[in-house]
Amino acid sequence: MTNDRRDPNINARRLGLYLRRAREVVGLSYAEAAERTGRAVEALIRVETGFAPPTPAEVHHLLGSYRVLGSKAAGVMIELAYRPDGPPWLARHAGRLRAPMRDVLISEAEASVVRSHGMQTIPELARCEAYARTLALAFDPEGDPDAEWDLILNRQRYRAGGKRRRLDVIVDEIALTALEHDPALMTAQLRHLLDLADDPDTTVRVIPRGAPLFGQRCHRFDVLEFPGVADRISVAHFPVLGAEIQPGDLTEAWERIEERAAASPDESRALLAGRLVGRAAS
Repeated sequence: MTNDRRDPNINARRLGLYLRRAREVVGLSYAEAAERTGRAVEALIRVETGFAPPTPAEVHHLLGSYRVLGSKAAGVMIELAYRPDGPPWLARHAGRLRAPMRDVLISEAEASVVRSHGMQTIPELARCEAYARTLALAFDPEGDPDAEWDLILNRQRYRAGGKRRRLDVIVDEIALTALEHDPALMTAQLRHLLDLADDPDTTVRVIPRGAPLFGQRCHRFDVLEFPGVADRISVAHFPVLGAEIQPGDLTEAWERIEERAAASPDESRALLAGRLVGRAAS
């Protein structure tokens, strides 16, 4: 399935939204903004709706005209204008991605905080290569596991603008037993989770067996946060179809799982290490 590019991607829409907010914060109508910036009203509307992504210089000009260049969000907007189509490595996967999935990946790439919850499978950003390849073939036997791993690996490594990213993973213990028929694979995945737990920018927590079960725990989802702005984007994951941005904020669902079901990072490390030792002994 080819990518649908008739609509602006998420970066163009986000940047347009931020520019609209900047204009509205200073109380300018489109006509007033056009006079101040020297741009046509129609051009401003196309920028703010994402249909005409501005260059960094154009963003600088607009924000300077609105007299908000000193705001923290101004730097975020200018930097976002450098990546109108998302990270460069995404282009080689564009032909096989649905537009909603493309927007998810672009948003994830820009996020400074990614909170990812998985019940039956381990979230992509916490997968080792063997696990990722095995699941790629399980979900799409005719797919290309090399391409899928390339995509996941780039997602794991990428940092927008070279800045740090915080990864917070909560995985159900069920996911740690889903592929027990392949001991080598699960051993590699357990070691990978323990390595991630040692990363100062990553927190790994496990929901142990017997933890309270409630609706939000049954779904895979992410919550993304971005530098310099209060906005969050929530993402739901679906088998086969991939992921889609959701209209609501799933932060409360994340916090409920965190408080009521997930073990602490230290307890989770001990649980993962115990499973690894158990595999070595079996």
